[in-house]
Amino acid sequence: MNNASPAPPLTDQPETAVREVIVRDVVRGLYEGRYEPGQRLREAELTQAYGVSRGPVREALNVLAARNIVELTPQRGARLRVLPIGEAIDTLVVAQNLVGLAARLAARNHDDAAGRARLQAALDAHAAFPPEGGGAELAVARDNFYGALTAMAANIQLSRILPSVHIHLIRVQFRPMLRINDAGRHRDYQRIVDAVFAGRERESEGAARAHFERGIERLRGLQQG
Repeated sequence: MNNASPAPPLTDQPETAVREVIVRDVVRGLYEGRYEPGQRLREAELTQAYGVSRGPVREALNVLAARNIVELTPQRGARLRVLPIGEAIDTLVVAQNLVGLAARLAARNHDDAAGRARLQAALDAHAAFPPEGGGAELAVARDNFYGALTAMAANIQLSRILPSVHIHLIRVQFRPMLRINDAGRHRDYQRIVDAVFAGRERESEGAARAHFERGIERLRGLQQG
């Protein structure tokens, strides 16, 4: 682990809560530079850092492995994954189609007042971040935007599937290739919201898909070059 400190000791919390705190902190650490793709996660270091037993640490590593963030190898322990470019592209293509569908369905429900309020609040929260900044907090704001869009889509299966498509490693590992400034990303989000609120289903889906397409094309260029 790098120099920055993780969350404070968690000795007074139940194991399930400890597990989730460790999972969130490892993801946050990726954005903050405390962890890097390819880095080993040693149980002994994690138990000491969080002030807990090995049980919740192992559970947290299993959760991270289920989310394709960590690789668990017998006799060798845990390591943060290094994604092949092809897998990163495949993941973004899946996210592109799911978010596009979420936007289309959200536009169909454009008269949902509570959904509109939540989506607008998520958009406003994202806009509060300065250009080229935000780190882990910006990642949370982005996830909240997609969560609000999915909630407004009001499709149970989509709400179950989309959160399982984890792109944290893609954001971190391929950051130099995928980076567009936050103002540009916010313009994309604004286009999605405008189309959704107007009830324009095809335009909503197209705006969402276009946002992902730029990242996909950048990675394809890297793969071919």
